[in-house]
Amino acid sequence: MTSTGRVRLEMDRAAGATVATLVLDDPTRRNAMGRAMYATIPDLVAEVDGNPDVRVLVLRGEGPTAFCAGSDISEFRAHRLGDAHPGYEEVERRATDALASCRVPVVACIRGACMGGGIGLALAADLRYAAADAVFSVPPGRLGIGYPLDAAERLVAVVGRSSATELLLTARRLGADEALRIGLVHEVVPADRLDEVVAERCTTIASLAPMTLRAARAALAGRPDAAALTDACFHSADLVEGITAVEEPRRPELDNR
Repeated sequence: MTSTGRVRLEMDRAAGATVATLVLDDPTRRNAMGRAMYATIPDLVAEVDGNPDVRVLVLRGEGPTAFCAGSDISEFRAHRLGDAHPGYEEVERRATDALASCRVPVVACIRGACMGGGIGLALAADLRYAAADAVFSVPPGRLGIGYPLDAAERLVAVVGRSSATELLLTARRLGADEALRIGLVHEVVPADRLDEVVAERCTTIASLAPMTLRAARAALAGRPDAAALTDACFHSADLVEGITAVEEPRRPELDNR
């Protein structure tokens, strides 16, 4: 059986700039990710990167019951057994790497189940906001698969070695409040307010200086271009605008990309 889900790209406006949204769309399977769904993400992120008006990218699942229940197990026999698994892992890795290297900040909006490959996608985001009904698990031990090395590294980077070890070696489920406590998510809100809160955070991000955010994300990721991006901020029109806005005073209009 092959997944019939898709990942679709939507555009909206916030704070005078475009907010793009990647929607994991297969609600009958709790938005489980098929191989073809992973494969579409790099091209969709490239479309976001190619649109100079986009200031934020949101990642979410279709419907109220799941962000992503993980990779589609119905495909595992064909694509993850034996020597077939490296090809599958490469497709998944390209998807998460595309999100992690996106030109603009990436925000994960998490409701319901966020399991396995779903956590892998969420970890590739810069910020993760969860509804109170969110449930998290890293369950490869329940399936007998090897957890991808890049996903393990991101998990350790976000929650620390101690929490990552416990998650991987017990495969237990965490509620939203515990996910917040270990740093897996940044904020937990009532489910009926999640969209509102994420929209507010995106509006804030979209109002800030794009070059400054790009430099900060590069520094946080330890990328070799971080120093050059940081230096470029001091030669930007946005810095002039920021100083002028403080002097006048007024709200700055920051748009130097």
